[in-house]
Amino acid sequence: MGIGSWAGLWFALSIPAILLMYLLKRKFIDTTVPSHLLWDRVLKNIEANRPWQKLQNRLLLWLQLLAAALLVFALLQPYLWVSGNSGGHIVFVADTSGSMGAIAAPPAGNAEQSSEQSSQDPQETRIERMKSEMKQYVKKHARGSEVTLLSMKSEPDVIISREKDAKRIQDAIDGLTPYYGQAAYNETLSLASALTREEQDAEVVLFTDGEWKGASDQVTFEVPAHTVLVGNGPVKNAGIQQFGIQQGKEGNDAVAVLGSSGTWDAPVDVRIYGDNKLLRTESADLTRHSATLVLQSLPPADVYRIELDGDDGYAADNAAYAFGKSSREPSILLLTPGNLFLEKALQLTGAQVTRMTTEEAASSNSVKTADSGNAASVPQVPKDPPDLIVVDGQAPAFTKESSWKQLLEETPLWSIGGSGPKVKVNGQEPKVSDHPVNRYITLKGLYVGELHKEPLPAWAEPLVTIGGTPAIYAGKEAGHPRLSFLFRLQDTDLPLSAEFPILVHNAVSWLNEAEGTGLGRVTAGSGIEVPIAADAEQAEWKVQHTGVPGARAPVPEVQKRERAISSLQTAPQVPGLYAFEERNSQGNTTSYLVETAADPFEGTFATSKPVVLKSGQDDTGRAEAGAGEQAGNPGTDGKIGQSRYSLMWLAAAVVLLMIVTEWGVYQRGRSI
Repeated sequence: MGIGSWAGLWFALSIPAILLMYLLKRKFIDTTVPSHLLWDRVLKNIEANRPWQKLQNRLLLWLQLLAAALLVFALLQPYLWVSGNSGGHIVFVADTSGSMGAIAAPPAGNAEQSSEQSSQDPQETRIERMKSEMKQYVKKHARGSEVTLLSMKSEPDVIISREKDAKRIQDAIDGLTPYYGQAAYNETLSLASALTREEQDAEVVLFTDGEWKGASDQVTFEVPAHTVLVGNGPVKNAGIQQFGIQQGKEGNDAVAVLGSSGTWDAPVDVRIYGDNKLLRTESADLTRHSATLVLQSLPPADVYRIELDGDDGYAADNAAYAFGKSSREPSILLLTPGNLFLEKALQLTGAQVTRMTTEEAASSNSVKTADSGNAASVPQVPKDPPDLIVVDGQAPAFTKESSWKQLLEETPLWSIGGSGPKVKVNGQEPKVSDHPVNRYITLKGLYVGELHKEPLPAWAEPLVTIGGTPAIYAGKEAGHPRLSFLFRLQDTDLPLSAEFPILVHNAVSWLNEAEGTGLGRVTAGSGIEVPIAADAEQAEWKVQHTGVPGARAPVPEVQKRERAISSLQTAPQVPGLYAFEERNSQGNTTSYLVETAADPFEGTFATSKPVVLKSGQDDTGRAEAGAGEQAGNPGTDGKIGQSRYSLMWLAAAVVLLMIVTEWGVYQRGRSI
């Protein structure tokens, strides 16, 4: 039994007040007088008053004391704990943070449970244990109750609300998965508190492994609230803290920083993959809880992956990814009538430049077109497609042929010199916008005599304008990057500027990288900026590799705004390697690789401690009992999962009965 409000004890002062009334009750002694003439004198001199008298055994006194005591008892709002719920509202708060993906400790139990424990999977995760115990809790203690299930993601997630159907409740519990990003601990508890505010018959139950990264004492509940520990215990964990690739003298060099918790008496195997091919196997000594590996001269690859293989209880930080820096020089096909400054600037970028002059194109190795007759000839398309095509001046006529046209459509293209009517700008000051091509340059003092004025394509973005007329624009056409200078280099002094090599280097870098590259490493479930092509109509996330073996890796829906694809997307919530793939109306695709990593705080395992929920009601003992127990084993007070049965109305009914009885005694006059 419990007390709902100790404020009712103030009414207990009525008990000594009743006793004092009987102690001070005036009692007169009957006296015989010889004459009525002496009546007044006798009344004055012989009349006796005994205020402090011995209490007598009177029924009316006991009825009044009992009624006062029952009133005090009713004002204390007494209640009893009864097994199971015949109604009410139970709010389950499921700790679905990343640490719940760790291996669960063996459950504590007694001899009667030994056979059941021995059959449990030793590799069972904490969240699987939590789901099992939560379903048992519902079966034993929540029959007939309305159930609300909350889980923790980047913000509180309401799985079900006030659900009574047992099948739907079980399905909702089965659908819980770990969230490896930054979980909303306090926000989820605050939502649970708000959902049960001003409710008379509600309860909050938090299932957690005790690895609580929030501040549970900052949230107060107006209803009973307690915690149930699930699968808590020491975790032996080795993880990859940092992993990167840098270009070395003979290929790429990888650097990995490893960390660990627990006792390690054996080396950890480390495997390095390049484009899903095993490149090397190493071992790391984690007896001192940290190690640094340097792997030199790795073969070129677009994506490198490092994995740990050992007796590890937490798999979310066992894999990391890095986007390769290819040692292969990019190849550039330069179509030009002759421009020494441009050719040298392209060579300074480290690229392999193949020059094809428009005058020499007709006399080079050629084939006749199908409808050319006898004179027309077209140079052969390069056997190995270039990484970039630069067209200086007017595009040659042969670029309109089918094979060359297809090559230009599927290859990053930089065109210099426009085709529209010329506009005099007379050396006006250029205005430079923020873009990777314009990085580290200002173009101050640049002289441009005239520009080609032509309508910009729908996908184009002006990078430099002179006198309000676009001079340089860029964008993606059919998913492939395009850069265009609307002036001839011979009509400017740009090749003589110190910024010219920087501008060429920026242009080559952007045109090569914009084809689809790695967007880096982000925390699982967080926001990420993704370049969206102007003509992109569809997009989707695709799983390339899951960093948690055996885990489901659901991909988020692509965010849209105003019928267009938003550049701000939500990264997948399971660690791994993913591709954000864009597709236009012609079916051309562009992919961007993204590595999602678990919140590093979730891999820091400490000794679990009770997570005590702060309740406005007197439920402290109940909360401590719940926090100190293993889920599925009732606490020592036997109150976990029970509901309150108020005794206040029963006490009030007995008081009413006492008042009726007292009135009957008073009517008979036997206790006056």
